[in-house]
Order: sequence, then structure tokens, then C-alpha cells
Amino acid sequence: MLGVLHDPASDEKSKAWAAEKAAPFVHPKPAPAQRLVKIELPATDTAEGVSAALGKLIQAVATGDLAPSEAQSVAALIEAQRKAIETNDVLARLDALEEAQRRPGGPKLVA
Repeated sequence: MLGVLHDPASDEKSKAWAAEKAAPFVHPKPAPAQRLVKIELPATDTAEGVSAALGKLIQAVATGDLAPSEAQSVAALIEAQRKAIETNDVLARLDALEEAQRRPGGPKLVA
């Protein structure tokens, strides 16, 4: 394409075609600004709340209130919250097992 643009023997139609094809790479368009998304979600501090929030998010996409890409961004935040809840739950269960193991007569875990 650039050869056509720089070749003095190229006709104007060929140069116009080459310029049109090269333009997006020479002058790329900036990414569009993200739209702020406002949606009422239930509290997400429990696993049940996370599930309810995802359900509400799916409903918003189904009714056209949110674009799928917008919902995907919000769902990623909800998923991060779910992982935090899961991690805290696992840590609490592990602490309880370790405490039970320390007590006299408590279960002995075998490695």
C-alpha cells in the first residue's frame, strides 16, 4: 500500500484506495469513552447476595437496560467479591479445623 502512495506513476484512484486502507493504521481512532453504569444491586457481602446480584445483572441485559459488555464488566467486579467471600470462608473453616486439632482429644490429621 505504501508503495502505491509513494510511486509517482500510480494513478489517483489507486492512491486514494491505498490511503483509505492505510488511514486506520496511521491515524487510529481513540477508544470510545466508557459509559457510567448505574444499576441497583443487592448487597454482595454474602454468597446469596452475589448470586442475587448476578441474577439482577442478567435481567438488566435481558431487558436491554445494560449492554452485554457493560454487564460483563460489572460481573467481573461481582466475581472478585465472590472470590473474596470464598477465601474468607475457607480460611475460617481452616482455622476451625486447626483449633479443633489443638484441643486435647481433638482429631489428628494425618498427612
